[in-house]
Amino acid sequence: MQLRNPLFKNMDNTYDYEKTDCATLHGIFGKTLFLVGVTILAAVLAMVFMYNLTEDNIVTFIGLLFGSIIVALIAGLIASFSVTLCPVFSVIYALAEGFMLGVISLLCELYYPGVAICAVIATFVVTLVMGVLYFTGIVKVGKKLKAFVLTALIALVLAGGISAILAACGFKGMDEALYGSGPIAWLVCIFGVLIATLLLLIDFDYAANLAEGGAPKKYEWKASFALTTSIIYLYLRLLDLFCRIAAASKK
Repeated sequence: MQLRNPLFKNMDNTYDYEKTDCATLHGIFGKTLFLVGVTILAAVLAMVFMYNLTEDNIVTFIGLLFGSIIVALIAGLIASFSVTLCPVFSVIYALAEGFMLGVISLLCELYYPGVAICAVIATFVVTLVMGVLYFTGIVKVGKKLKAFVLTALIALVLAGGISAILAACGFKGMDEALYGSGPIAWLVCIFGVLIATLLLLIDFDYAANLAEGGAPKKYEWKASFALTTSIIYLYLRLLDLFCRIAAASKK
């Protein structure tokens, strides 16, 4: 069994298919570039929409924003668990997620000009570096690394969920500690970037195992979807980091 993006199920990498029907790294990375491109396009369109926002279309914009959140969640779940439907719903996910990223990025840009571009550049640089480190064999992905990343990711998600629930109930101490401007918040932010970076290594390992194990070609979309979600997660983490740095520099 090969562990990839911890958000998704493991999958046996032993198959009996003709080589012409097998997944390849070229196919996986090509589909990943396509999904990332769709995400960027949707983000740009969302920014254009916000720039032209008026009182007449603000209700439509809010509806699209909340709709994109729901669509991204549903499409992401379907793409995660259905190999057959993954090609369609991974694209729908990219569109919906891109719309949300565009809104978030523009809001950050309004407060801290330049942070979104820095986050985009840093995301692609980190992704490229991790790819080179993995495929040149400099960095190996073992069971201990996978277990650490999975445990850390679950811890981050649980901490965020508990913090949100407590904040909604009026107890904002944990939320301020984890996401405020104190030293713990900085450590959590940097730790999040580290985990997002390591997720890329796990996804690269999963993609390589698919190609080497002769997996059916339809699984290229699953690997591409996993890589895309990790790249988006890394971008959000880096955007948070750059916003913190920009905020601190203004003080």
